[in-house]
Amino acid sequence: MEKEKITSKLSILLLLLVIISPIVSSQEQTSEEVTFEYHTIASLGDSTLGSDPTGYRGPFASIHASNLMGVEYYEGAVGGDRSWTLINAGRHTTIADNYGEGTLVTMMVGAWDFIDSDIDIVNGDYSFIDELEENITLILDTLVESEIDILVWNLPNMSFLPFLTQIFPIEVHPHFTEASKLWANRLDEIALGYGGSVQVFDLMTASDDLLQNQSARMLGENEVIAPPTMCDNNCIMIDSLHPTSVGQGLLANYMMSAINQKFPSPDGDYPLLSEEELLSLADFEMSSNSSEEIMIDGDVTKSCFDWTDSVYRDMYLTITRDGSDVLIPSYIGFNTEVCRQSTHVMYTGERSINVISNIQNNLTLNHFFEIWGQNFSAEQVMDMSTENGASISMYIDGTEFTGDWNNVDLDGVVSVEIVFLSPQLPTDSLTPNEPSQSQKGLVPGFSLILTSIAIIGAFFVGDYRREE
Repeated sequence: MEKEKITSKLSILLLLLVIISPIVSSQEQTSEEVTFEYHTIASLGDSTLGSDPTGYRGPFASIHASNLMGVEYYEGAVGGDRSWTLINAGRHTTIADNYGEGTLVTMMVGAWDFIDSDIDIVNGDYSFIDELEENITLILDTLVESEIDILVWNLPNMSFLPFLTQIFPIEVHPHFTEASKLWANRLDEIALGYGGSVQVFDLMTASDDLLQNQSARMLGENEVIAPPTMCDNNCIMIDSLHPTSVGQGLLANYMMSAINQKFPSPDGDYPLLSEEELLSLADFEMSSNSSEEIMIDGDVTKSCFDWTDSVYRDMYLTITRDGSDVLIPSYIGFNTEVCRQSTHVMYTGERSINVISNIQNNLTLNHFFEIWGQNFSAEQVMDMSTENGASISMYIDGTEFTGDWNNVDLDGVVSVEIVFLSPQLPTDSLTPNEPSQSQKGLVPGFSLILTSIAIIGAFFVGDYRREE
């Protein structure tokens, strides 16, 4: 009887050990931290992560990350990329085909998708997010299949983006906030489907912190200035769309904290940029001479100058042929045989032109077309001619231009719209009050809101000069 009791007790003990053993094993496995080792950082997305022909918006956060992690860097990000242009160009497949395990892609896509859809957004239509989700999923599928890890950025609160807030009245700004939050939540859901291979860097929270908390912008006794003030050295943003060099540095530290948390190294935390390194990206000791008037001797179109000593503003140019947009290439004025920094520079996409606003020379639209190397007159714009009954009309800030086409002054101008109509089309088939569908993309609703843009733009430029 005693033996039976002992046997019974041993059986129960063995049963408990069998039950407990998997639990203990599971606890031991989950307590071990998963770590990641990388040999390459690859950027993918738009101009926050790459493509800075000016040299005044870098190094980018992803470049800082590669330096801090001691790995190679591949720049796959291209300024102005939409989710669909990135896919059409095969930038994601280039990385997938040439890199694999040991690669971390830092990726931000969607800012230009937002901008293209701004009219829909202010009307409360956020359906573009569904298409953006499809494109992002396609990109992530391709990269993950090649065993690449991805740190995908969500977007900042787009209602704080000067590019949009300068155009749209304040009462519609909350729509951009709502759309930004919807996309951030959607991106979290997308990332969950990939397990640990895809993690989200919460740029929205990071940028909110930089914009709203002065302490986050302090470097020693110096404050990095937040929007709406913009400048080239000591502000977070250099223009209405892009961070400055020091702005990139501040963002890099937020991103490195995210990498340490989501993709920890077996050797411990990666370092952040020191205060000294961040200060080297700014110039708080500089003597401000950007407000000084610059006089250019000789041919304005062949002038070269230092962007850090000048004040510039955005102007928007739209050219349409029978209702369809005419492509205007980016980076006009850069990498020419004359110089990399000429008087008019286009860098934010197919529409936004930088116009130097503190030179005494009378800058004209004619100068821009000359730098571009295209015809420009009342009779011919590019290859579009008024022969055979076609017409060319131009609208300056929404008002039809009736002045001298040989000298189109740009002082204070916010928008220029050039409309070409073939002779077979009725002359009233397209007016500035009826923008084409393509015009509703990059800088939509031009003619409907041009008056307000001009007023806001004039105020902004004046305020910018005073602050500089």
